[in-house]
Amino acid sequence: MRMIGAAIAVVGVLAVAAGPAVAQGKPASSAKKFKFKGGKVETGMLYTYIRSDLAGEKTGSVLVYVPDKKRVEILRVNPGQDAGQLLTGEMNWDTYSLGQFELWREGRDGGRQRQATATFSEASLSFRVEDQGLYRGAAGAASFTLPLTQIPAHLYNLDFVTLGLALRHLAEPMGSADFGVFAENTGAGPENPNFLVPAGKATVAFLEEVDRDGIPCMKYRVFGPALGDQEGLLWLNTEKGYLQDAEIPVRSSADWPDLKLTLRSAEKLSEGDWPLRRSLEISRSVAAK
Repeated sequence: MRMIGAAIAVVGVLAVAAGPAVAQGKPASSAKKFKFKGGKVETGMLYTYIRSDLAGEKTGSVLVYVPDKKRVEILRVNPGQDAGQLLTGEMNWDTYSLGQFELWREGRDGGRQRQATATFSEASLSFRVEDQGLYRGAAGAASFTLPLTQIPAHLYNLDFVTLGLALRHLAEPMGSADFGVFAENTGAGPENPNFLVPAGKATVAFLEEVDRDGIPCMKYRVFGPALGDQEGLLWLNTEKGYLQDAEIPVRSSADWPDLKLTLRSAEKLSEGDWPLRRSLEISRSVAAK
């Protein structure tokens, strides 16, 4: 994988790309390269990841809960914060992307504030901001619509978790597929007011079967215009298909210079126990201050 020196330049390109959506034709699609494999979606599973930068100087966590075949909930907790960001959404297994989702700010006491809602159509992503705090004090748009140029489409500021979910369903696991990328606009302001940026296209391609920390995995390369001249790597658990590890040398948000995800645990969890598990994870972060 190339070194990360050009990552800041990539962020600059993404920030410039933000702005009013321009009408597009029908998006290109790689959906035919996928085939839904219901047996690969193990319901009631919680996947817990250590989230860090590649240098290992900052550590948080990402919890991915799969209550049923379509729904997904993703809790992201930054180090030392007394609240996490929770995504609740549904996967669209025709496009192998999210179909719709909501973003919430959730405290350790379970209290929530909805931050945004979003819906994917056949050709666009419509996003409505309810909490201007998403913009970190900058002037940002209350709502916007961005064109899709490629299907599937995934959000890098969600750590490509949904890309990992989709890759379980590659018709040819040793093949490749193109996908569209949206990223957080880290330079939001009057000239570039949207929270998300259409970052362009990327490709995920199988490299080899490897042993990753004692776990048999399928290793994939991620590259293309959306990542500038950088390349990332994903490892999927060979037997179960879930994301085992990820390394992407591009800034994913204002908080993180790049991305490393490492699986901490995979366990069965009831929906009734899921709220308490989120509270414990947020409390764990607060205690680490």
